[in-house]
Amino acid sequence: MSVSSIGYARIESTDLDAWQNFASEILGLMVIRNNHSQDLLRIRMDDHPFRFLVQAGENDRLLACGLDCGSQIQWQANIDVLADAGYSFKKSSAEETINRAVTELAVGQDPSGNTIELYYGRKLTKEPMISATNSQFITRDASSTDLGFGHAVLPTTETEKTLSFFRDLLHMPVCDDLTPPMPEGAPPARVIFMHAENPRQHSLALFNHPNPAGVIHLMVEVSSLDEVGSALDRVKNAGLPLMATLGRHVNDNMCSFYVVAPGGIAIEYGFDGLLVDWDNYTPTVSTIGDLWGHEYNVPS
Repeated sequence: MSVSSIGYARIESTDLDAWQNFASEILGLMVIRNNHSQDLLRIRMDDHPFRFLVQAGENDRLLACGLDCGSQIQWQANIDVLADAGYSFKKSSAEETINRAVTELAVGQDPSGNTIELYYGRKLTKEPMISATNSQFITRDASSTDLGFGHAVLPTTETEKTLSFFRDLLHMPVCDDLTPPMPEGAPPARVIFMHAENPRQHSLALFNHPNPAGVIHLMVEVSSLDEVGSALDRVKNAGLPLMATLGRHVNDNMCSFYVVAPGGIAIEYGFDGLLVDWDNYTPTVSTIGDLWGHEYNVPS
């Protein structure tokens, strides 16, 4: 495997004030908004300087996912493999690299047009992560392996080519291939789950339809079911829309709900995600996504 984890996501928002309140008061994340950069939110959940970077703009959408390659050698190898396959990943300027708090960075697109940022050498911070809701986020396992911020599900217009991009070129193996039941008249759905070089059951997934927000959802995980319940209370008290009620997934065992963030990006908020020993795991093909719950109501 040539990707260690999904390190961060960059988001464009038309309402930074709403995103700041949502991230801090609803999700329990730590928001940093400096006086000299009012158009940028750095959102923390651990010792990384940010896991979400939200910048002001004219749209509400995912801008990019940052994939940690683990080392300079692997980072360069990934760029070379992608170049040989016809994908151009341009090495970023010093300013962009500093902005992402990494050692080196290269940016390009997958076959479906999703922007991917490959990096290594994340600069960590010793400043404590302070949550307004006393939430604790799961980003490392017992051996301190970085699990990433959670996972991202990306839309695809070229599903097979995009699958090959991540699976065959970036060596992110498929751990589950889900074709869930759909309502009558709805187009067939397929979700392909892939893992990185860490025990989290999946770090990235592909959904076989486009989405104007550039993402199907982003997932964050907390350390207890009570934290999930408390967050769900905060969502209801704030009158925020749910994309899915409380439920538990089959493949990664996550007990979660899905809330719609300002601008329309869905956030999965969960607990009890499966950690896998990949040497003793057989990839699955699924037709059911949930053990129970997760009544879906996709906003228009």
